[in-house]
Amino acid sequence: MSSLLVEDSATGPAVLARGGSGNPAIANAPAAAIKLPAELHHRFRFIAIDAGLLGEAVDGAAALLDALLAMGVRVALFTDEAMPHLARRLARGVRAENRRRLFLGALEGAELHGFDRRGAAVALVARAEPDGRSAVAALLAQVIAPLRVEPHDRLAISPEPRESRESRDGAPAGGARGLRGAPELAGAVHATASAQRLHEILALQRELDGELGSLAAPRDAAWIIEEPGFDIAREHEIESLLAIANGYLGSRASLPEGSSVSRPATFIAGAFEPSADVSRVPELVIAPDWGRLSVAIEGESFSAEKSGVLHHHRTLDMRRGVLLRECLRRDEGGHLTHLHTLHAASLANRHVLMEALSIAPLNFTGTIRVDAILSGDVRSASGAAHWAGFAADASTKSLLLVGHTHGGLLTAMTSHLREFPEQAAEGPPLPEGLEGARCERTTGARSIAERCDVGVRVAERRRLFRTTTLHTSRDTPTPREAGEALQDELSSRAMADVLGEHTRAWAERWRQADVEIDGAPRIERALRFALYHLIGAANPNDPRCSIGARGLSGEAYRGHVFWDTETFLVPFYTHCYPEAARALLLYRHRTLAGARRKAKALGYEGALYAWESADTGDETTPALVVTPFGEVVRVLSGEQEHHISADIAYAVHAYVRATGDLDFQRGEGAEILIETARFWASRAELGPDGHAHIRRVIGPDEYHETVDDNAFTNWMARHNLRVAAALVRRNLARADVLARLDLRPDEPDHWRDVAGRLLLGIDPQTGLIEQFAGYFGLAPFSIADYAVRSAPVDVLLGRERTQACQVVKQADVVQLIALLWSAVPASARRDNFLYYEPRTAHGSSLSPSAHALVAARLDLHAHAERYFEQTADIDLGNTMGNSAGGVHIAAMGGLWQAVAFGVAGVTRVPRSALSEALPHAPPCPDEDEAIGIEPHFLPGWRHLKIPIAWRGRALEIHVEDGAVEVALEGSAPLPICLLDAGEPACAVLAEPGRRYATRRLGGRVMPWEEVTTC
Repeated sequence: MSSLLVEDSATGPAVLARGGSGNPAIANAPAAAIKLPAELHHRFRFIAIDAGLLGEAVDGAAALLDALLAMGVRVALFTDEAMPHLARRLARGVRAENRRRLFLGALEGAELHGFDRRGAAVALVARAEPDGRSAVAALLAQVIAPLRVEPHDRLAISPEPRESRESRDGAPAGGARGLRGAPELAGAVHATASAQRLHEILALQRELDGELGSLAAPRDAAWIIEEPGFDIAREHEIESLLAIANGYLGSRASLPEGSSVSRPATFIAGAFEPSADVSRVPELVIAPDWGRLSVAIEGESFSAEKSGVLHHHRTLDMRRGVLLRECLRRDEGGHLTHLHTLHAASLANRHVLMEALSIAPLNFTGTIRVDAILSGDVRSASGAAHWAGFAADASTKSLLLVGHTHGGLLTAMTSHLREFPEQAAEGPPLPEGLEGARCERTTGARSIAERCDVGVRVAERRRLFRTTTLHTSRDTPTPREAGEALQDELSSRAMADVLGEHTRAWAERWRQADVEIDGAPRIERALRFALYHLIGAANPNDPRCSIGARGLSGEAYRGHVFWDTETFLVPFYTHCYPEAARALLLYRHRTLAGARRKAKALGYEGALYAWESADTGDETTPALVVTPFGEVVRVLSGEQEHHISADIAYAVHAYVRATGDLDFQRGEGAEILIETARFWASRAELGPDGHAHIRRVIGPDEYHETVDDNAFTNWMARHNLRVAAALVRRNLARADVLARLDLRPDEPDHWRDVAGRLLLGIDPQTGLIEQFAGYFGLAPFSIADYAVRSAPVDVLLGRERTQACQVVKQADVVQLIALLWSAVPASARRDNFLYYEPRTAHGSSLSPSAHALVAARLDLHAHAERYFEQTADIDLGNTMGNSAGGVHIAAMGGLWQAVAFGVAGVTRVPRSALSEALPHAPPCPDEDEAIGIEPHFLPGWRHLKIPIAWRGRALEIHVEDGAVEVALEGSAPLPICLLDAGEPACAVLAEPGRRYATRRLGGRVMPWEEVTTC
């Protein structure tokens, strides 16, 4: 461990800094107004303070602490005095909503306190742990480390030695004890201070963000994903994780200047061209590269890959939906330059992309060259060149690049670069674009660029802002004119205005989706990362496209749409973004013709959806693939994985139940349900045993092909047939839909008959559901025997042995339990989970989240915790080893479901079950179901807040151990039921604008009561 003694004669005593200078950029940054040693001019995310420094001036310090807490900084005060006394003193100046990030700990001992959502102190560690861990160690283990706050982002402030209290043996308290002596804070920046100096340090921390404005990375570690340095081996993975998207397009987080391994790609949602794969399946179109903004310092190109880089960080600001970058580099000529960038895909106007650049020469005055480029020289990962040609126009006000693909898609991209003023770009853009700069434009066969030579002075920042627009012939017959008109409007607006509009759009989405988990910071951060990508992948305004298996972040699976969308994504959108859920289901209606063609080609009636779908709905699963060993393998999933039709029907039914969207139900939804029911009625075969069988299929467990009576398929088909029959029986389909489909009067009865005869595979003695016919007779298998493995289980076992044993690729029967919980006998759920869980290899990213959900509902806490962690790590830990191809967006939707349906226990309850609990509630013909809540809290979780949209109302649910609180917004009352062991325990007809609470006392659930605060 290195130490650095930093002295500043103008500011007083020395500051001891452990771990070296941390961020080298800080030591060379322009001086702040508050004069303190350069080491403290770093924007820390965690500050630990010896509370003895507060003295009697708690109120003044509390106001500064409150400001830092509001910015997201975690602050811990370590003290020898009684915790309740210190908490009361701080409460006068620290607002309750900010105290969740405040902690109080013992200087000597293990006692550690935090604050709950109401601002009341709660014990996190009440007494010494068996391992003798200190309060500092406990805080770092429980909060700081899970949030990935690195040592250089931690600041510890101790009293100056002359003010330190003496220990019992006479040794200075600031020596071997206290914060400076805490081994857990090794590598952190350590400062000694007087009470006055403490105020100065805190005031400096409060003011530092203003220098960079919108280019400053957030202080709140729960809202960021940060990637330090430059790692060639991980670059493609990082490009996926930090991708930006808005549902219309998505861009990988490639370095603006590029590198030897960069894989830049901007995907246009819903636009497909043939790939260069063996099967020539369609793939997402790669748009021209808009993110090339290269910089040369005094003639030498700026690159994070070259030597001389002293500091490099990329930060995904999930709250604002922006990608930030900070880099400090000393080039071969000795020029030291500090660079910040920002990239965003506007959520306010999905045709707009933004790029900002801040350059500060720290030891020279000279010239910086900036190249803003639009380039059509792009190829897909398959090697395909989608573009037939481009036309670049440098004569217009902005750069203009018009292109057309081989398939006839026309695009227009414009770009405009200008300077924005100091002080966070609050003023209008400068009238002449780049003041004092020499700019010229160049065009090529497939590109256009604007090159500007900008004069810079030492220690002064130059700030540039670039807006890019993209329109296609999918949006407008005149994409060029639309792009030019939009760019003209953008060019007259300040960066703060354009970026602010985008930020407000994200704020609204977070208001309807953000989940808070007190006590599980790692899961909360991972879930926020999941929600960021889920929000960015959806476009509620375009029902022509859906969401592929990797969202808009990578090229794996060529952007194709699977069952993932309806099974793992649509539930999130249904309850947090209903407009997006509707658009996704309308995509399935628009592709119904392709599903009909597939069913007919295989000899069936109705609609069999493509296992892999693109723009037309026709099957796009490759018939053959070539393995890494050169072996050509036939792909059967496109031929046999038929459960997708039932999965889509399930999503349609669940969406309608949760939203009350009767127009969709009577029109497009009815058509989907009827056509998929027709498929299953023709697909099932009546056997001599009197049962209906579905033979020659693949279930979610893709290790076993061409099986009969896969349980997941049969149970889901039964559900499909039943809800379609009920729809017709209750006259919930429009007459014109029924007429167009030529529905025969006997069809619904036939569907019910087939549903009743389908073999479900339940063993009457054990209650176990056989995954498919003959599964129980396969060779036994335990995944524990392969706990340490270097390859997927099916590779280690080989194809023949895999199919001959009970290994399960992913949740199959467990997935069935997750989706059809109430249909599975209560006595069978636990036994089936415990039977299949040890046999499951989790060879798919879809599997852990389903296990987390079911384990939580079964109160199998150890299993649930393990699978929550496993799901959270799929991308953030790259545990599948393939995040380079894009994030696993279905696993992200699955993580949300595990929290919403597993831990919070959100479900539907028939209104008829509440007749005793709500005897005087007014009848509501369209409200035949209430929303149910049955929490299954996990150990260590102290509070869960989750918003849920339900039939036009917004419900905010708070869950604590033994208590539930809800707040309702909307225009109509909503019946809410608390369940206990699956049965209604108490219900309330909640009124909009009011809050209600219930709790468990002495093993008894108390009635709902109206409360005034949440």
